[in-house]
Amino acid sequence: MTESEQRHQSPTATKQTATKRTEPQSSKYMSEGKLTIVVVALAILTFLGILSETSLNIAYSTLMGEFSISADVVQWLTTGYLLLLSIAIPTSPFMVRKFPTKGLFVTAVVLFSIGTVVGALAVNFPMLLAARLIMSLGTGVSLPLLTNIILEKAPFHKRGMMLGLVSLVTCAAPAIGPVFGGVVMEFLNWHWIFYAMIPFLIISFVLGCATVPDIRHGEKGYLSVPSLILVAIGLAGIIVAASFFAQWNGDWRFWAVLVGSVVVLAVFAAVQLKMEHPLIEVRTFTFPGFTLGMLILLMSSGGVLGVNFLLPILLQRGLGHTSMIAALILLPGAVVGAIFAPLVGSALKSHFPPKFIACGFVAVAIMDIVMLLNSANEWLVAIAYALYMAASGFVLVPDQTHALNQLPAEMNADGSAVMNTVQQLAGAIGTAVASTLIAEFSAANRAAGMSSAAAYVSGFSGSIWVFFGMAVVGEIMALLMFRFSKRAA
Repeated sequence: MTESEQRHQSPTATKQTATKRTEPQSSKYMSEGKLTIVVVALAILTFLGILSETSLNIAYSTLMGEFSISADVVQWLTTGYLLLLSIAIPTSPFMVRKFPTKGLFVTAVVLFSIGTVVGALAVNFPMLLAARLIMSLGTGVSLPLLTNIILEKAPFHKRGMMLGLVSLVTCAAPAIGPVFGGVVMEFLNWHWIFYAMIPFLIISFVLGCATVPDIRHGEKGYLSVPSLILVAIGLAGIIVAASFFAQWNGDWRFWAVLVGSVVVLAVFAAVQLKMEHPLIEVRTFTFPGFTLGMLILLMSSGGVLGVNFLLPILLQRGLGHTSMIAALILLPGAVVGAIFAPLVGSALKSHFPPKFIACGFVAVAIMDIVMLLNSANEWLVAIAYALYMAASGFVLVPDQTHALNQLPAEMNADGSAVMNTVQQLAGAIGTAVASTLIAEFSAANRAAGMSSAAAYVSGFSGSIWVFFGMAVVGEIMALLMFRFSKRAA
């Protein structure tokens, strides 16, 4: 917890955190340099997972022709990846407590490497899908492990900077992916998307084997199979409902899957509250600051990924650019976002995080308006996008840092699992919402007599209004966060 947070905390919150801020006696902080190497080693896997997804998006049309499959089938390369990832992440509290940390790291790298090799050698769609699913298992182990190591081995005032490094990866990969995929498809073939990852996996393995610490505290790990089945069904259902909303036209199938998933998750939560050793400690949501942080994360991550989905469509179908040119136009924004994430994280040691979040959402909302009013001008859109990504850095890193700092040390693994699960849900929901909006608006515009290009430009503007609304909701939540953190008047 930062010094600024302590000054602003209410008497009630101070009483609550008097014990929860105490680190376990066995916890020993790592040096900043060594911890940075650990973060880089694990972040490489996250980066490659996102890179492979966004790069393969460029190759979808080629894959559809080569394997004689439809768009509905090829999208399972993304949907299947997210599904298995959402199932793997809830098991992370058990794995972190049960198994040696370095063993988990090695398992993650080996799984991801097997998936990468299978993908590189794939000769049919089932083989390629299997590769993506195996890669998701590796990411499902490495992603929560990365957050847990930061929580255990970084002092409170360094957490923001380290989480900023992670955000650097997650912000840069979606923008670099299309450029990388475009270059590969232009000069080689889609198999090289996988071949190119192998050297980075070797680097990750060498760095991690030399530096990854053991973060276990002697706790016993417990795995409830019925609980795992419940949370898997619930999360998978939400992702499927979000991914197929447009294809199902929002009909009864969407609502049946969505409502059923929510009911299953409610049963899961009720079961966890009665268990002596729950799969995930849902009592993390009894901490108001953490709960608000997860809602803010849903708004901010969903908004960023939704806008990142819409912009390439605007530039390609609306303004007539090739996929590679569109990716290059957006690349500066990704670079700016990547630079700002660790810088903002470093500044958290002397500033109250909700201040950053509130200011960030205001800037995000302003940039949303700028983009929708200037959607026909790619250069103004590019500048607004760069500022948008910078503003997002003021939301994502402070929000994750502040939310996790609300939890007692013994809930680190549970908080990490919840946070990473929310991020995956935000990605699936944000992308699905953006896909549905642009499809509906552009179709309505073409029916009204617009040309195809003009329909997409106008459809982009209409779609952005929804993400502007999400930024406004996020701002309200950020202001509410002050109520639970600053000193009572």
